[in-house]
Amino acid sequence: MKFLLKWAFIIFGGLMVLGMITNALKSPEEKAAEKAAAEQHQVERQQAEADKRQAAIEAEKKAFAEMPTVTAQALASAYDANTVAADARFKGKRFKVTGTVADINTDFTGDPYLTLRGGVNQFMEPQFGFDKSDSQQLATLRKGSKVTLVCTGRGDVAKTPMSKDCNLL
Repeated sequence: MKFLLKWAFIIFGGLMVLGMITNALKSPEEKAAEKAAAEQHQVERQQAEADKRQAAIEAEKKAFAEMPTVTAQALASAYDANTVAADARFKGKRFKVTGTVADINTDFTGDPYLTLRGGVNQFMEPQFGFDKSDSQQLATLRKGSKVTLVCTGRGDVAKTPMSKDCNLL
């Protein structure tokens, strides 16, 4: 085993030396051509990444434009009428929701959430959860403010529609 390992290192070292010698023997024109090719490859790669980012932005804009919009009241009514049908329409899906802020609060983990007017009663207003990083933005809101959110549906708890991963528009 030591014999094989010794010869593997000798061959590897020989190939390294051979590569350095070959590189040293290249003419300045060959080195300039290699450098230009490497720079061109870098530019092409950056352009491809920029195109990919632009395509992602366009796809997101298209998805946003096609995203269903619902009022907080219609969302609450849908869950009150038929939870199974409402889950099929909203649970796990992104949608836009508009409404009037009823309350701005935090849950037991400290994550902020809004409730929007439109529940079947004042104790069952739809809830829309945000990340803690959104606290500053939510701090500027007041009860009675009109808002539009983009959220992911979570289903309901005792007929109260719940949403997560919300963003203010």
